Amino acid sequence: MNDLTNIERAQFLVAVSDMGEGDEIPEACFQLLSETESEVEAPWVRSDPFAAERYLAARGATPKAAAANASEFEVSMRALYALATGERAQSFQDLADWIAKNVDGAQ
Repeated sequence: MNDLTNIERAQFLVAVSDMGEGDEIPEACFQLLSETESEVEAPWVRSDPFAAERYLAARGATPKAAAANASEFEVSMRALYALATGERAQSFQDLADWIAKNVDGAQ
């Protein structure tokens, strides 16, 4: 999918944001950003390609589960981070810090 299509989709979501029921619009926004993030290489992919896998293992995932879920976890967290902050994460540490503060409730 090209950027113009993503921009058009985002503009549509903004235009209909007050028409959605329940979580329809936020879910569509998340899906759009997940798709977009999956098409763009993370800034840390070359310097630290196993960051998500290590993070999941440190949080208690088995090595097999961490390896199997790292890619989807990273894309989802990049999308949530972008939705919450309005910008892309520049390091995996940005994601980890955001999760600690906004998901885990760390001060």
